[in-house]
Amino acid sequence: MRFLTSSIIFILCLFFQLTAVGQEDWILKKDKNGIKVYSRKVKNAKFNEIKVECEFEGRLSQLAAVLFDVNKQYQWVYKTAKSQLLKEISPADVFFYSEIECPWPFDNRDLVVRMILTQNAATKVMTIEAKNVDKFIPDKRNMVRIKYSRANWTVTPLNNHRFKVDYRLQIDPGEGAPAWLLNLFSTDGPYESFRNLKERIKLPQYQHAKFPFVVD
Repeated sequence: MRFLTSSIIFILCLFFQLTAVGQEDWILKKDKNGIKVYSRKVKNAKFNEIKVECEFEGRLSQLAAVLFDVNKQYQWVYKTAKSQLLKEISPADVFFYSEIECPWPFDNRDLVVRMILTQNAATKVMTIEAKNVDKFIPDKRNMVRIKYSRANWTVTPLNNHRFKVDYRLQIDPGEGAPAWLLNLFSTDGPYESFRNLKERIKLPQYQHAKFPFVVD
């Protein structure tokens, strides 16, 4: 029995070692104003995965209010030229359009995103998943449609007035944009967006936000 137990432990350790070897380590790219931006290479992908870690002063409902105010995302999300609500399944499940500015000579990018919020009733951890939706609207002239985008927010309350965010993003901005250029911008973009977000949740219109699907 002791030999069997030891063998199982050895196999499990070997499995976790091999899993770790198959993953790239996160590399810290920026650490400023309480915002940490990491990047790592993804197997079989041209573009790096991004992670942001940050703590906020405020309530979970304030963050939800800002994120789901999609018509105003262009006011704080880095290089967003336009944002527009397209369809609301529920207040916690929406489809929206976003246009992203790209430096000359590259064409602007656009995409339709479905964003869904859920919350664990026991831990109060809030999860927001935002994925691109293909063929929701026709492609636009002189615009490159983003074919792959995945963003995940894990929002953990620390107390009634503070929470931490773990944000992950994988995106393929489509044809015509070299990997080195987008990977270069991937650090500044998330940092600037989160810097703006930390200030935006303090605005009066979000201060007293409440939702039936979010427990602060």
